[in-house]
Amino acid sequence: MRNVRLPSPGISKQQTERVVITAFGLTTSIGPTFWHTALALRKKRSNYREHEEVLVADNPSGSILRGATISRLPHRLVPANLPDIQRAAALLAPAIRECCADAPSEPGRKTGWRIINHCASGEEGFLDLLRGKLPQYDLPEEALCRPQTTRCDFFDQVSLASEELLTNRAETVVVACVDSLCTRKRLMELLCNGLLKDAANPHGIMAGEAAGAVLLERESAARRRGAAILAGIASWGAAIEPHPWTGASPSTAQGLTTAFHQAFDRLDDCGASVDIMVTDENGERQRALEWALTEGRIFPNPDQERRLCHPAVTAGDSGGALGAVQLAAALAYFAWHRYSARKIALATSDDCGERRVLCLEPGDPCDRRTRMDGIRARLGCEKKTPEDA
Repeated sequence: MRNVRLPSPGISKQQTERVVITAFGLTTSIGPTFWHTALALRKKRSNYREHEEVLVADNPSGSILRGATISRLPHRLVPANLPDIQRAAALLAPAIRECCADAPSEPGRKTGWRIINHCASGEEGFLDLLRGKLPQYDLPEEALCRPQTTRCDFFDQVSLASEELLTNRAETVVVACVDSLCTRKRLMELLCNGLLKDAANPHGIMAGEAAGAVLLERESAARRRGAAILAGIASWGAAIEPHPWTGASPSTAQGLTTAFHQAFDRLDDCGASVDIMVTDENGERQRALEWALTEGRIFPNPDQERRLCHPAVTAGDSGGALGAVQLAAALAYFAWHRYSARKIALATSDDCGERRVLCLEPGDPCDRRTRMDGIRARLGCEKKTPEDA
C-alpha cells in the first residue's frame, strides 16, 4: 500500500466561503462531451463491444484475451492502436478544452493545474503531447504520474485543491484525470488478476475509458465574474480499509464507513439531506458487499429511501477516471432537478484499501427551458418532442 497524505476531512460547519464547480469537461465512450455523456447516462445508453482478440477455449497458451467486453471510444475519434501515452493525450485534450471554454480569462489570473494520468503512468512525453494539442493553456511542468496510482486520486486532488482555494493559496484550479482499461496491456492485467467479466467470472468488470476536467474556484470570485455555479463542494472524507480486498481477511467496510462519517460530520445535518449516492460499483462482488455493510451505518435517518447510482454499469469501468464520470452524473442530476435542495454523496474505493467520499450541494437554480436550450445548442440538436423540453 502506498503512503499518501490524506486530505483533511473537509469544510467546517462555520465556513462561510465555499468552493464551487463552475465548468466541467468530459470525454467517454458514450459521449464526447459532458452533456452527451450526461444524457447517455440518463437514458442508460451504453457503447459496449467485444474486444478484437478472443481466447478459444482450448487455447494452450492462454495469451489471448478471453472475450473481453469493453466500452471504448469509436475508432474515428481515437484509433484503437494508439500507444498508451498518445491515447491519454487524445482522451484528455478535448475534456480540458471543454472545461476551460468557460474558465475566467482576466489578465494576470493564474490557474493551478492538477493533471492525473493513469493511462500512461510514469511515461515521459505525455505533457509535451498534451501541450501540442492545447497550446493556449499554461499547463504544468509535470503531471501527477506515479508508479502506484489509485482510483481515489481524482477525489484526493479535488479536496486538496479545495483546501488551497479556501486558504487563498490559489485562485482557480483545474483538476483533470484520464485513464483507459481498454488497451491490450491493461486488459491482460485485469484478465490475469481475474477481474474481467466473462462466463467463468460473472462478477467481473466491463472495461471502459474516460477523461475529465473540473474547474474549481471560490464562490465569491465566481459571483464577481458572473459565472454559473454547477455545484458546491460541501465536504469530503478519507480513510483506509484495514482489510483490503487483496488481503486474506474479508473487508469489514470500516474504511468506507469512516470516510462517510468524516464527510457527514462536516454537514449541518450530519448527512440527513443526502438524497442520492453515486458509487463506483462495477459488477465486482466486493464493492457491492462493502456498500451493503456501509449503508446501514452512516445515515441518521436510515428509513429514508435513497437513490443509488453507479454509472460504471452504463459507461464501463474507467479506473482512475471513473471519479470524473461519477461527478458528471451528480452535476447532471442538479441540472435536471434545478430546484432540488438535497445533497449528493460520491464514494470510491481502491483495491489497495483507500476509501474516499465527496459530498456536493446544488449550485444555482436555472430555468429548465433556458438550460435545455443551452444544452441543445452545445450538442447541435433541436427540440423534437415535448418530452425533451
